[in-house]
Amino acid sequence: MQLSQKEMMYLKDAKSQEELCVAKYTNYSQQVSCQQLSSMLKQIGQHEQKHLQTVQQIMQGQMPNVSSSGGQQQGMQFGQLSAQQGGGGSMSMQASGGGQGQQQQHMQHQMQAGHSGSGMSSSMGGQPLNDKQICEDLLTTEKAVAGLYNTATFEFTNPQLRQVLAHIQQEEQDHAYQLYNYMAQKGWYQAQ
Repeated sequence: MQLSQKEMMYLKDAKSQEELCVAKYTNYSQQVSCQQLSSMLKQIGQHEQKHLQTVQQIMQGQMPNVSSSGGQQQGMQFGQLSAQQGGGGSMSMQASGGGQGQQQQHMQHQMQAGHSGSGMSSSMGGQPLNDKQICEDLLTTEKAVAGLYNTATFEFTNPQLRQVLAHIQQEEQDHAYQLYNYMAQKGWYQAQ
């Protein structure tokens, strides 16, 4: 499978973002005070690890298989988390449009600038982040990563790879929705 220079650039960006996501979810799952939130973050972190592996497979010229079993359900409510959910979710393979490339790139650059060095921001001004701040950081991260995949999907020429990227993008949206539901349940996110 031959990839263009532009496609490889998007994959390198995606790999970097997925590595950051894995690190954040792993770190934050150990920092939060709420056990339910910790479990949710561990589960999402496992999905992000699968995304990273998928991106790495594509970069190596392999066609990944995204028809995985188990997984999360689209629109899952936070209270529905259970131990039986694991692995990569079996999601619909549709990309919802609406992400603007420049806006997404701006968000991505802001996010990378805010997490330089170790790739992790565990405190602001010397104070550890609280659960709300961690959720806000992860929600912002998921929005940026979903935007990256949205743009990348339209830049790839191989229809199967477009499906794979759209699948990952949908899962990123689902992760954001899980975070949103948790935050709304706690009164931390008020939909206007």
